[in-house]
Amino acid sequence: MNNTINITVNGETKTFSKGISGLELSKYYKSSMLNDILAMNVNNHFMTLDTKIDRDCKIEFLDYMNRDSNRMYINGLKFLLIIAVKELLGNNSDISFEHSIDRGIYCKIKSDQIISEELFPKIEEKMKEIVSLDFQFETIGVTTKDLKDFYKSTNQFEKIKNINVTTEDYASLSKCKNYYAYFYGSLPISTGYLKEFALTYLGNNVLVLRFPVLRTNGKIPEYVHHEKIINVFEEYSKWIDVMKVSNVGSLNEIVSTGKINDFILMNEAIQNRNLMNIAIQIGKNNKNAKIILIAGPSSSGKTTTANKFCMYLRSLGVTPHLLSTDDYFLDRKETPKLPTGELDYESINTIDIKLFNEQLNKLINGDEVDIPRFNFIKGEKEFGVRKIKLSDNDVLVIEGLHTLNEKLTSGIPKENKVKIYISPFTPLSIDNYNHISTSDIRLLRRIIRDNRTRGHSVEDTLKMWDKVRAGEEIYVFPFQDEADYVFNTALIYEVGVLKIYVEPLLFKVENNSPYYGEARRLINFLKSFLPIPSDGVPMDSILREFIGKSCFYR
Repeated sequence: MNNTINITVNGETKTFSKGISGLELSKYYKSSMLNDILAMNVNNHFMTLDTKIDRDCKIEFLDYMNRDSNRMYINGLKFLLIIAVKELLGNNSDISFEHSIDRGIYCKIKSDQIISEELFPKIEEKMKEIVSLDFQFETIGVTTKDLKDFYKSTNQFEKIKNINVTTEDYASLSKCKNYYAYFYGSLPISTGYLKEFALTYLGNNVLVLRFPVLRTNGKIPEYVHHEKIINVFEEYSKWIDVMKVSNVGSLNEIVSTGKINDFILMNEAIQNRNLMNIAIQIGKNNKNAKIILIAGPSSSGKTTTANKFCMYLRSLGVTPHLLSTDDYFLDRKETPKLPTGELDYESINTIDIKLFNEQLNKLINGDEVDIPRFNFIKGEKEFGVRKIKLSDNDVLVIEGLHTLNEKLTSGIPKENKVKIYISPFTPLSIDNYNHISTSDIRLLRRIIRDNRTRGHSVEDTLKMWDKVRAGEEIYVFPFQDEADYVFNTALIYEVGVLKIYVEPLLFKVENNSPYYGEARRLINFLKSFLPIPSDGVPMDSILREFIGKSCFYR
């Protein structure tokens, strides 16, 4: 019987004892990594370091600069923060991880004690102490019945609702010291791996947990306070608290009791009211505005928002003319390229900024302008398709990735333009410890739309997604504070609808694909949601931009 196996790492194959763990093996390669090894890809499958290796394979070791192991690192930091809060403030105290914000997680400490400026630094000190003592993270297998009993005993009732939709008889809890928690995804081997983190205190028991970010070369970015973004989250959080549907379990109860169509209509009504309010405020406060600019990251719903916004302006007696910055793309032969030689479609430099500003100024001055229409097949602008002249009561509504960037409209006086930033800021959580990432909502939307409108597979979209996200970090997120108004395009019910469309696509990703792990992660995320039929989704909903049958499109 052969007791050895061949393992290939970094293109070099060596022989090891059969059954060697990833942790033991990683010791041979840690000198080749800039940071601690957290996990490994074994033949394209993401695995923790305590996995035993019993067959020939190819292994890639991962630090927190990998997308999957970065999530693992964040899970570990969450548990670390939970333990620190409980040890400082008492076991009845807890943390609620509310939502992602720019390069961090917005958290609320649930305690009878108000955190003072003097006490707050002790939380970070306690976290560092736990890291230095290097406590193990253990995985404890339990029956779902025992897990329910545990949640009842610790007053974590929102988690019980999530268990009610599972068909599994067993589940896993994470343990560290004498504390237990449940996280979607894995944790590192021990607390000693969690050396890099930072906390920012916002007062009123609210803090931001920050961590190494992939697109800043693993550095922890400085905290930037986005008051308007936080206000939008808080506004929606109050609404879902009133509706008693702040977590997935509560949403599933609405589905299972046949009340989802009413909830959909309420959710749509709230969103429509908020957009109408922005239109009214612009009419009251921005009398000289002739250009309304709508921006947001990929799959935020810019096109539907712009069309719906135009409809609301008409109801207020204003005549809008809708433009897209895509029609001002440079001809393909002039498009800038990435270092790889590929065309860089995410850059603001793909837009003919000179022509754009010239035409906008002419329109403001009352001239008639021949607006280009970009032919994506030929890769060039075409003229003679549409001519516009603005009357006194007319405005331009322009949507595009870069419209918040002052460079795009540098030739237009500030008093003549209003900027609106949109994104799906979902306040819904799976439970108190597992928030829902805004980028995951956008990714699900994009997978469905890419497949429906372009015939792209999940793998095609995931291959592009990293480039899209990298472009957003450079060209979108730094300009969100330029916005005069912020609009939330998230729909609390939407993941249940998206699940029906996206799950079959995700299951098509085969286990030899480099995107298999990401597809399985999304499938596991969707397990928490009961499916919601799309029949009750209105034809003017932002969600229709992605699933189809929108009244704004043919």
